[in-house]
Amino acid sequence: MLLIHQHVSLMKKTALLSWFLLSVLLLHAQLPEGTYREGNDSLHLKDQYAIFRISGFTGLSVAQVGEGKYEQLDEILIIHTTPYSGSKSSSQAVPASHKDSCVVEVVGSNNYPLPTILVESHSRSGKLLEGKVTDQQGKVIFTETEKIGSIVVTAMGYDDLTLQYEPEKDYRVKLVGHEVIENKDVVFRCRMTDEETLSLLMLSDDFDPGRNRDRALQKLLKKAQQSNRIDKRLKKVYVPYERKF
Repeated sequence: MLLIHQHVSLMKKTALLSWFLLSVLLLHAQLPEGTYREGNDSLHLKDQYAIFRISGFTGLSVAQVGEGKYEQLDEILIIHTTPYSGSKSSSQAVPASHKDSCVVEVVGSNNYPLPTILVESHSRSGKLLEGKVTDQQGKVIFTETEKIGSIVVTAMGYDDLTLQYEPEKDYRVKLVGHEVIENKDVVFRCRMTDEETLSLLMLSDDFDPGRNRDRALQKLLKKAQQSNRIDKRLKKVYVPYERKF
């Protein structure tokens, strides 16, 4: 009888210890809410909603921004991005300076002309008609306008813009200096190296889970390990969050 009692007591202690260790692990695994920042890079987490601006993971110093609900799977952070509420590229239509042509002027967020920006005209069915690069005044001119259905403005490091063409209209396009990610799943590897430092590595900016999400995530992790990509270290800041992008 004494042996049974000791066995039951041991089982209770083991179960209690297991529950305690599991609680500690789960607590450690969950990313603390707040704002993490280093330079111009930032990640804001609150109420299962994330807003991020991260640079350097797509080559050069290109910054990518996005927001949306997130879920955490151990060290994996998946952000289901939605339409972005921050600054995005925009366009303004004005009466055409010449009846049979279309002038597209491209400027930056400071309203200065942007040269060497690719501007393409597409048909109503989406077929590429013509591609041109802006001059030093940030302008291109399309003279064959009768087939144009849309105009696409693209450049590395900027938020691309597609606008619907209207006859006898010129366009002034303002590009913002970051890439906006919308309606895609973004995957990060996240680790707290201490109470205030977040180690962050972007694994995908357009994640397709396929039929087996776990397997797809493992492939992303393995690929990152093989390529020896460097994580970013963001520090937690204790000030009210303010969107600056």
